[in-house]
Amino acid sequence: MSLKQKTISGTKWTTINKIVITVFAIVKLSVLTRYLDKGDFGLMAIVNVVLGFMNMFVSLGLNTAIIHKQNITKNEYSSLYLMNVFMSILIMMLVMISSPFIANFYTEPRLRDLIIIMSLTIIISAIGKQYQTIKQKELEFKFISIVSIVAAIISLISSIYLAINGYGVYSLVYSSLIGVIFSNIIYFSDGILKKGFTFHFRLKEIKPFFKIGIYQLGGQIINYFNRDLDTLLIGKLLGAEVLGGYSLAKQLVLRPTSIINPIFTTVASPALAKIQNDKKQFNLAYLKLLNIISSVNFGAYSMLCIFAYPVVIILYGSDFIGIVTIVQILCFYMYVRSLGNPVGCLVVATGKTHLEFYWNLLSLFILPIFVYLGSLYSIKAICFTLCLYSVVSIYPAFRLIVKPIIKIDFQLYMKTIVKLNFTHFTKLLKR
Repeated sequence: MSLKQKTISGTKWTTINKIVITVFAIVKLSVLTRYLDKGDFGLMAIVNVVLGFMNMFVSLGLNTAIIHKQNITKNEYSSLYLMNVFMSILIMMLVMISSPFIANFYTEPRLRDLIIIMSLTIIISAIGKQYQTIKQKELEFKFISIVSIVAAIISLISSIYLAINGYGVYSLVYSSLIGVIFSNIIYFSDGILKKGFTFHFRLKEIKPFFKIGIYQLGGQIINYFNRDLDTLLIGKLLGAEVLGGYSLAKQLVLRPTSIINPIFTTVASPALAKIQNDKKQFNLAYLKLLNIISSVNFGAYSMLCIFAYPVVIILYGSDFIGIVTIVQILCFYMYVRSLGNPVGCLVVATGKTHLEFYWNLLSLFILPIFVYLGSLYSIKAICFTLCLYSVVSIYPAFRLIVKPIIKIDFQLYMKTIVKLNFTHFTKLLKR
């Protein structure tokens, strides 16, 4: 199968995967909001932020390097795998030790047990993650999609069963754990059968990967703080119940881009890596990717903003009507943020992860100012300051990341973003 055929097939399966996963996630939240308190979702939001942050240290950014580097030996794979497992054990222990302090910081005793239970996902994910990355590198997205869908079905069924039987917030925890266990067992089993495993480790073999991985890791760490700073601040300043409502609004607004962008970017990263030396083809492919993502996201977020009220009522119930305005404001923020997603494909494909790292480092000093100013007033004010930041950061992000790689001017970049947006939206309105 040619690269073009693999890319088309990968896009098709990724589309199916993201649509099905999102439907299941929406059904899951829609059902659980009838059985759980707002505070339960707030607690889970904090747990996810903590574990999401710690999980980044497990791979040290080396999975990105695996996608970029085209010729990797069996011994190198083995050394990378054992490094991931070793790091996951250290990180899991650190999370468990830190859990009482995190619970005290938020004055939520239940956080301790929730974090300890969910920390098991760190070591479980390390067992299968590299084999999943290899599947992605080889553009085997049919396999990835099937595993993901089945895991989501298992997680959905278990979460509803546990919620109905009175497990409360633990229905969220246990169902997530079950899904992670299933998917990683599958990846590990398939990887061992097809690739085998050699108990081999040489630090010098993975040093070349660190140059790419360490910048990627640094950028991810900083970007994680930038992305979830609002969650951390609201949880501390306004409490778990308020955070629960905000978290549900944010999860809803994330749905369009979580479906749309991975459909293209998941396949684009390894595909662009294979044509990174053909500058003309590479540049055209990126601009086309950006244009498609911009157009589809614009239509999706416009529709969600317009129909936010009935969507919230249908999915979450009348008790959550207060988050409608938050959803509408965040639609603009998430749309602009979605435009930066294809940048990740550029840095992964070219190995220039240091550019993204520098931008994220700069953002770390700017974004907290906007979020903090908004937090002095209300959640809605935080949403508005996030929107303001997203607009202000467009040009600096272009100058620091995009232009050094594909050498285009800002006018062409913006034209690529804007041109099809209005055309696409007009077509939607005429239907």
